[in-house]
Amino acid sequence: MPGRRKTGGRERGVVRKRGNSYQVLVYQGVDPVTGKDSYLTESTRDEKKVPEIRSRLLAKVDRQRNAATKATLSYALDAWLEVHEADDSTLDRYRELADRTIGPALGDVPISKLGTRALEQFYAQLRRCSARCDGKPFVEHRAAGEHECRVVVKHR
Repeated sequence: MPGRRKTGGRERGVVRKRGNSYQVLVYQGVDPVTGKDSYLTESTRDEKKVPEIRSRLLAKVDRQRNAATKATLSYALDAWLEVHEADDSTLDRYRELADRTIGPALGDVPISKLGTRALEQFYAQLRRCSARCDGKPFVEHRAAGEHECRVVVKHR
């Protein structure tokens, strides 16, 4: 295939021909929320642009892996809560949410690895059930579980 690159015996970046276009895929690691493999991908009809696209995607993955900080989300939340100015009751509620909901799901994830996709999946789980009951829709576990699930009303 055109445009493949190997580093240290491992292939980095795959190009697939799809009809009249070329799809460039670069492995970016395991998604912290789903545990599934995650890829950056981009397509082009111009074969000459494939090396440029692959280089850009590889550079993006490398920046994520070699981030300036290894601080976790829990560490950052704790630091922010120490300096954030708000009423005591508001700060107590923020701490409660950080400890009960955010921390168990994403607290150990380094900030540099926390991307849009992981946050969107986390928000989707919260919309189904604020207690995050194994990601099941609230209807499946409401009757069986001991907690109250918040019903999300969608406004039109």
